[in-house]
Amino acid sequence: MKRVIVFGSMGVAVDCLRWLLRQPEVEVLGVVCSTEPLSKWRLVQKDENMYDEATLLGVPVLNLEQVCELEADLGVSVRYHELLRARHLERFKLGVVNLHGAPLPEMRGSMCDAAAIIEGREEYGTSIHWMNEKVDEGLLIAVSRFHIQPSDTVYELFQASNQYGLELLKEWLPRILEGHVKGVDQLQLAQELHVEPKTYRVQEVRAWKQIPEQATAQQIWNTARAFQFPGHEPAYMQTANGKVYVSIASDNT
Repeated sequence: MKRVIVFGSMGVAVDCLRWLLRQPEVEVLGVVCSTEPLSKWRLVQKDENMYDEATLLGVPVLNLEQVCELEADLGVSVRYHELLRARHLERFKLGVVNLHGAPLPEMRGSMCDAAAIIEGREEYGTSIHWMNEKVDEGLLIAVSRFHIQPSDTVYELFQASNQYGLELLKEWLPRILEGHVKGVDQLQLAQELHVEPKTYRVQEVRAWKQIPEQATAQQIWNTARAFQFPGHEPAYMQTANGKVYVSIASDNT
């Protein structure tokens, strides 16, 4: 029996928890998740909440310090919002795998989906990798990539990356739990793929939300798509009288 702890608060983490609970050779010791009220977008979209579901299922809800008191085989981080430190990572015999909502090795950090649209990328994806103390730099296990449609909004990329990511976890976790998956060095892979790894920061990406005065129609369209996310401020143009918000008509966002 392999002992697992799940890190994550969103609906995709809940789906992963339910799947793990159905695996006969897995014992879920607990989950680490936010206990704060749901953010606006999660309320609007009725995203399932890990705290509520774990409580309903009788799975212990842990904090990070309690993790340091346990011995487990594997940690599974599913879009978890905090960086784990060495004192957390060392509690897991095999290590901790992380579901990163962007393609590695080229896109690390936060708000990669918005960045992908702003930069005009034609492809996006999701990745699982072994965690270390650096941001999304651990050994890479697997990547699932998909085409970005010209009309895709950031929320649609976010949803797709979660869906593809959940399937990646289901595919790879059995092998990972058997101890047969080591992963590959991201820098070496980046050289082979001729890509330059970049770490995106929240403040950096949010600064692109303001549409320049001389923006082309395509730039306006892409910026609107990149910040079309329920419950969040959309793209805008700054005028002498204040902000003018720019969004795309949609039944979903």
